[in-house]
Amino acid sequence: MATTVYFDLDGTLLDYNTSFAELFAQTLPANASDEMVETYFEHVLSGITQVEEKPYRQGFEIIRREYDLDINPEVLATEYIKKEADATHLPPSVKRLVESVAAQHQTGILTNGDGRMQRQKIEQHALDDLVDTVIVSNEVGARKPSQEIFEEAKERLPAETFVYIGDTFEEDIVPAREAGFKTVYVGEENQPDAEVATSGTEELAAILLPLTGESL
Repeated sequence: MATTVYFDLDGTLLDYNTSFAELFAQTLPANASDEMVETYFEHVLSGITQVEEKPYRQGFEIIRREYDLDINPEVLATEYIKKEADATHLPPSVKRLVESVAAQHQTGILTNGDGRMQRQKIEQHALDDLVDTVIVSNEVGARKPSQEIFEEAKERLPAETFVYIGDTFEEDIVPAREAGFKTVYVGEENQPDAEVATSGTEELAAILLPLTGESL
């Protein structure tokens, strides 16, 4: 019986060693005030939520206009995307878990976000070499918790059984279950309704890898 396993990206496979505010301050060639940080990420998040194109460029364009700065939004967006990707960390045990799952099942990554940003993170950690498909919300025009993106995932990698591993209960686990996926919750909050839950993907790897004969 064929099984397809999808992983969420941010907070599930990857974590961060630098705050987004600090990354923005490192990118902007001017003193970044708290107001600038708030304005930038408000517009970026809005663009991602509305599945718009180039939300990071749009964010820097707003900063350029509202604060009358002599900056190039496209250049800064490219620089910011690289900095955020560089700030991500893929724990070795988590990568081995993906490798182990991918060796036995169809495997994909299903993530909300901007395509350029998310794919740079994925490529930076060579995850694109391990999985069969990558689905990014802003590329397909639908985002979690919409059922549409989970149906897209099913169509990409047809199987009898589908599994989704994610760290956000309301955005990952609930809609995946509604779409017929078995789910694994790897978030920090206590969720009694979770079918399977660990306190993080590293803990999940610590449980599963020895069962497959792999060391941590």
